[in-house]
Amino acid sequence: MASVRFVHAADIHLDAPFKGVDAADSRVRDELVASTYRALDAVVAACLEYRADFLVLAGDVYNHAEKSLRAQFAFRDACQRLDEAGIRVFVARGNHDPSSGWSAGLSMPANVHVFSDREVERVVVEREGEAVCALYGRSFRTAGETDNFARSFARSKKDRLAVGVLHTNVGGRTDFEPYAPCSLDDLRAATMDYWALGHIHRPEVLSEDPPIAYAGCVQGLDPSDTGVRGCRVVDLDEHGATGVFVPTATVMWERSDVDASSAETVDDVREALVQAVEEAQRRAEGRPVILRMLLAGRSAAHQELVRAGVLRDLLAEVRGDALEREPWVWVDRVDDRTRPQIDLESVRAQEDFAGDLVRLTDELLADPDRAAELVDDVARPLLSALDAGDAPALDAASILERARDHALDRLLAEEGL
Repeated sequence: MASVRFVHAADIHLDAPFKGVDAADSRVRDELVASTYRALDAVVAACLEYRADFLVLAGDVYNHAEKSLRAQFAFRDACQRLDEAGIRVFVARGNHDPSSGWSAGLSMPANVHVFSDREVERVVVEREGEAVCALYGRSFRTAGETDNFARSFARSKKDRLAVGVLHTNVGGRTDFEPYAPCSLDDLRAATMDYWALGHIHRPEVLSEDPPIAYAGCVQGLDPSDTGVRGCRVVDLDEHGATGVFVPTATVMWERSDVDASSAETVDDVREALVQAVEEAQRRAEGRPVILRMLLAGRSAAHQELVRAGVLRDLLAEVRGDALEREPWVWVDRVDDRTRPQIDLESVRAQEDFAGDLVRLTDELLADPDRAAELVDDVARPLLSALDAGDAPALDAASILERARDHALDRLLAEEGL
């Protein structure tokens, strides 16, 4: 019976810039810069530990088409270590590292094969002179490939086992660019025994029969990449595939929603934030953490939190404590979404300005289109000064509720209520 074991990895993104992180501390900056390289080392270690027959890289080995020389040397060195162990490497380029990008022309070890960017290419893996598995893959030529590559994949009837390799957006996900888009039916039609996919950063098995999986990125790159990241070790034979997820990330990204409804003072809020830091550290299982926290709930401390400079100083206090931990936790941001302790039903029943404010907000919230139009009219002059990629998405209902509560907080405070 033919069987193979391979490691499926994707989205290494060597030299990722980690934009949007206020990494003022050198320990944090240095760890982030090194993290993608260390994740690559961890992928190599998984190949060696599990004695893989080959490594599949489903796109975006590099973060830039104009990849740095350091990144190219690092990748070549990693492949050399695998070559010395007799492990082949199969690469399908993605949108971040298309074949049209700059390359220093470094000579790669003989175990490395990069799939064609012109057509689907079939490569046979042999063991002791016998064909045991065929790999099918296609690389991106340019960063913006929007053709459905999956429809060109077709398994040969003579293959004992077949693995498809593709960087793609399956199902039209709106949170990632629509590069090489396809459907699950497109992939199934190729009759592969396993699909090794890249592009989506969260590890996910889309189908069990046949196995169609995203390995996810090997190292989280931004606050959206929360949770454990790594690669998949796959055992494949005629009866199917089994996969084991192996963590490779050296830095974890986490988000925590902190309920401040029971906080009476700013010190109570600080204690809640410290507890959230401790919980994030436990989840990271010995890895450093980049943590964003969101304070929520109707809280007696709200009135102090909205005072100028209070949240900034609170962040500095919690951040300093978290950095002294081993391993460290970098509190990247604390967003205040708390609300004042107001009895809205009571205020709504009042025949005064505060009651009018609540009732007017109710009317707007009951008409989402009108609410969105109002918020857009108010925010447009501010957002027009930002680059399109930096403009935040607007949640009209949340903005109106916060504006209402902030106005009521000020109004009722002035009235001594």
